Amino acid sequence: MRDADATPTVADANPRAWLATLTLILGVLVLRIIYLAWFCPYILVEDEAQYWDWARHLSWSYYTKGPGIAWAIFLSRTIFDDSAFAVRLPAALMAAVGAWAVAGLAFDITRSRRVGLYAASAYMLAPVFQVTALLGTIDGPYCACWALACWAAWRALQRRGRWAWLALGAALGVGFLFKYTILLLVPGLLLFAILRRRGLALAPRWPLFAAGGFALAALGLAPVIIWNMQHDWATVSHLLGHLGARETGHLSAAIHAPSPPRPSYSPLWTLELVAIQIAFVGPLLILGAAAVVWACRGRRTDPHWPGRQFLIACAAPIFIFYLAVSFIAEPEGNWPMAGFVTLITLAAWAAADAMTDYRVRVADWLALPEPRPKRGYLRRKPELPGQILWHFALGYGLVAGIGMLRIDLFATLPVVGRFVPVGRLEGGALMANAVQELRTRLQTDAGREPFVMTMHYGQAAQLAFYLPDRPAVYCASSRTGGRPTQHDFWTDTDLDDPALLGRPAVLVGGSPEQWAAVFDRVEPQGLLAGVERKGIVAYLAHGYRGFSTPKPAAADASERP
Repeated sequence: MRDADATPTVADANPRAWLATLTLILGVLVLRIIYLAWFCPYILVEDEAQYWDWARHLSWSYYTKGPGIAWAIFLSRTIFDDSAFAVRLPAALMAAVGAWAVAGLAFDITRSRRVGLYAASAYMLAPVFQVTALLGTIDGPYCACWALACWAAWRALQRRGRWAWLALGAALGVGFLFKYTILLLVPGLLLFAILRRRGLALAPRWPLFAAGGFALAALGLAPVIIWNMQHDWATVSHLLGHLGARETGHLSAAIHAPSPPRPSYSPLWTLELVAIQIAFVGPLLILGAAAVVWACRGRRTDPHWPGRQFLIACAAPIFIFYLAVSFIAEPEGNWPMAGFVTLITLAAWAAADAMTDYRVRVADWLALPEPRPKRGYLRRKPELPGQILWHFALGYGLVAGIGMLRIDLFATLPVVGRFVPVGRLEGGALMANAVQELRTRLQTDAGREPFVMTMHYGQAAQLAFYLPDRPAVYCASSRTGGRPTQHDFWTDTDLDDPALLGRPAVLVGGSPEQWAAVFDRVEPQGLLAGVERKGIVAYLAHGYRGFSTPKPAAADASERP
């Protein structure tokens, strides 16, 4: 089948295709920046607000993640002040970097600039990468670093690149600062190197440059290691908790209640993980899976098999790892997303070959006399599986991309509106307005400035961003049987601070019994605006007495790297 076996044509090598690729990437970037600056209706979601709060407390690392996103937002907010645009700008920029990297990788493998154009288009069409280009989270920069690392690795292993080893190390190191699972790319690269050990094209004295790359990667690991050495390896405990193990260490012992019984395996964990991947990528996932099958079938005769093998090897470990995780713990749908960087590139390659074959077949079919025979699956004219999937991918990506720009409008539709998670995109500001009214009333009644405390770190971060004076907002999760949070490590959110004793507070979430244990008097105020669907109640509390458990060791306010 030509989808898998076709080689780039002379037209594919047209240098104008590279200009078209760069124009497309820059054009989409400009449109995204305009949208984020002036037309985006969404408030910061909880994770975005959390990372902004981290950027107010620069440190070597943080409890759940590395410092990359905090450092990036810090630089952005230094220029654009504290705004949602400043939080999201790094994601938009890194999405453009990711598209450029997959285009470069595709060109280096195929020597076809046209395939590079298809790869960049596929990257920007996939809904999962469209979302990460608009939200200021770790996923966009992380995937861009993954793409850069793959490109550098291909040049190092197959193009005799010397400096590519340094670029590979730098991409892995920077990517680790955003998300630790970039290390799952390393087994894929090792697998490819082992399988292609007789066909590698390595530069002279490559070990010297590889050592330099290793040193750069180690620099990326260093801040996280330093912070964890200072905090009893708290991140390691957190990550093991994600895999179902009980969290350990001084932090857990001091503030975390005994872990609840670990739930037994549910097939829904695995099925939901797979379903989310299909929704994230759509027809491109089917095309990518088909491209893997076509590549494996033709590997003995395909001159491009090494390139296809490389793309498969880079994606395989992260998919296999999280599929295995789904049998022991409930995974998040976005965890394996970096694997789509090269799987989508492989899909784009198959699409470019299929479209070349498709145009030839249609031209031959049009040359036939009327009435022409039916040659397609869905239409009369000739069609190919790869071409059909590519056209569906274009439609799916465009509809999803346009729809996510104003998902709030779908919430007004009958029947389906109640399923649209618009509260996550609008509720934070409404919640802050309601809390501010309670703060004002409580300060008037109590004669002292109240502080704000929540049961969830995300709501604490949203309130910190959207309250008028952007105060430090406290989180009691770890003190009431929930999970530890980054708030447990900062002195300005230390719940054992003696200056808090006796003060009034506006409380968000929790039960009257939980709060009565630490305040003299607690007055429920009903469901809090902005989070009504979650059934979260607000309280006015008087006379903070403090929690009985000791504070975590080595709390820090602003460890600046």
